[in-house]
Amino acid sequence: METDEFNPQRLLAELRALDEHPRIEAKQARDIGSSVMQSVCAFANEPGLGGGYLLLGVREPDDEHEQFWLEGVHNPDTLLNTLQVNCRDQFEAPVPVRGKTVILEGKRLLAVFVPELAPAAKPCVFKGKFDSKNKRKTGVWRRGLNGDYECAQGDLEPIILAKLGSGFEQVVLDDAEWDDLDPDAIALYRKLRAQVRPHAEELQADDPDMLRALNLVKRIEGRWLPNVAGLLMLGKPLALRRLLPSVRVDYVRIQGTQWVEDPEQRFTSTLDFREPLLRLIPRLEATILDDMPRHFQLHEGETQRSDHPWVPQKVIREAVVNAVMHRDYRVHQPILVVRYSNRLEVRNAGYSLKPDMHLGDMGSVLRNPVLASVLYDVDFAETKGSGIRTMRRLLEQSGLSPPVFSSHTIENQFTAIYLLHQLLGEQQLAWLQQFRHLTLSDDEAKALILAKETGAVDNAALRAVTGLDTLAASQVLGKLHHQRKCLVKGGAGPATYYQLAGWQALPLLAAPGANTSELGENTSELGENTSELGANTSELPPLLLERIAELTPKARKDKLWPVILWLCATRPYKADELASLLNRKITPLKTSHLSKLRDQQGLLDYLHPEVVNHPEQAYRTTAAGISWLQQQGITI
Repeated sequence: METDEFNPQRLLAELRALDEHPRIEAKQARDIGSSVMQSVCAFANEPGLGGGYLLLGVREPDDEHEQFWLEGVHNPDTLLNTLQVNCRDQFEAPVPVRGKTVILEGKRLLAVFVPELAPAAKPCVFKGKFDSKNKRKTGVWRRGLNGDYECAQGDLEPIILAKLGSGFEQVVLDDAEWDDLDPDAIALYRKLRAQVRPHAEELQADDPDMLRALNLVKRIEGRWLPNVAGLLMLGKPLALRRLLPSVRVDYVRIQGTQWVEDPEQRFTSTLDFREPLLRLIPRLEATILDDMPRHFQLHEGETQRSDHPWVPQKVIREAVVNAVMHRDYRVHQPILVVRYSNRLEVRNAGYSLKPDMHLGDMGSVLRNPVLASVLYDVDFAETKGSGIRTMRRLLEQSGLSPPVFSSHTIENQFTAIYLLHQLLGEQQLAWLQQFRHLTLSDDEAKALILAKETGAVDNAALRAVTGLDTLAASQVLGKLHHQRKCLVKGGAGPATYYQLAGWQALPLLAAPGANTSELGENTSELGENTSELGANTSELPPLLLERIAELTPKARKDKLWPVILWLCATRPYKADELASLLNRKITPLKTSHLSKLRDQQGLLDYLHPEVVNHPEQAYRTTAAGISWLQQQGITI
């Protein structure tokens, strides 16, 4: 079924506005070659992307063109026919693409929609894919941050699990045992469930049968073994550390409104939570609430005041439950909760399975249905999709701004930001007076406030607070950048972000009677370029310098990865710094090595994990990475 979104003129405008787009691929396409077919395969396979669009006859910016430009195609009917034949003949199962030819700017443009295949039809696989050594590759392509890439076996796992109607939460890990379950946590489930439904059927069964009914254990070779969901819900802390080392929640308290790079002054406090979810959720919720500003109410006829957290308790509960329930547990990355002086940020691996525009609509799409079902049984979660709508309503009733949700499919990240004030409150309106000569629209004002409060604003964040679509949000940001000169642009493509231009990064003016004791912020580095390409290597260990010198241009990961981790253990390194030191191109370095070390292996992490597109983003070696280096005989 064709949608309004399949509009070639709009697709071209959106591609030009964003430079790169996860769902739009421009191709010169004088013929249907391997590059086009790889993109078809990637769009058909990428989970949650909803398919994608090929614009044939469009070329990338070059020395003579500042944006994507139309070269046109001379034989669109022949190209489309060849593409459709290839989609039947080159894949092990056909991909039903459809096309549309239009004339734009005096040139013929062929737009092609590639649907995402249903889970049962995946993966889309090229027939007989062999490399030069006659060793079979996967033949499966997916979309990545830097374009299409051929899957390794690990990249196929979520596609295969979805095909089987299963998920990672139902996997039984090697070395998992019944004794890894905490009897006290099992007893806690019985207690919580009885409070909700005293005569629930599963409460009448013994522990193995009850957990089997909840789909938290499986019987393998005569033994009851916990699956991932069982460990997450009821596992002993030591078992979680052994079997799921990255499954924890990090709570960080920051003084100010920006992530601080100085390790001596970075955190006011930090807490790590690693325990079964039945205990973790109430503990994390209580910790956040204890750290929230409070206000008091004195109702008519009462003699004692009642204190209430600034952010309603139910909003905090929903924020915590959403993060643990919808997290992608395949990714080796803890949930990060950061309490800044002006906001609370919650970041977890796992993009929203519901499109951004439908967040808050009734109905849930669950990544981890087993976890969701158990949390629903004990009244921790709801499964009807009303949680976000409830949060918005409660925050509005409390006089606070709606939450800012940012979901990034390719990056596989979801971020929720809860501002501790109205987006356009008195302080913010006073600060905006410096722009009164520009006669800002409401959307432009919100973009500037977001950039001020969080350090940067991107397309997704602006959409979240304005309701604009992708193209309209891009136009607002572009106008503030090109015409208004209020924002400076950083990053590129899907990683584009905007910061306040240095000339107007003035502090917020306090509203009359406002308490601003916590609202300090460091803006001294806004717009500053701290990149150290060609960095001074004199302070690096001699053995590390030898390893770097020994690297060849085609060095494999067994040689390259130890050097990357060793470097990032000495201090955080930006991607461009690493590319310069290692004499490599930045795009393949990020795609083939840095992203895998971070997302798949958990050996690297972002310096600024709460803002993926942070202008000073860098990589640092994790504790697991240090341990891995020690196993390689490298002591830091």
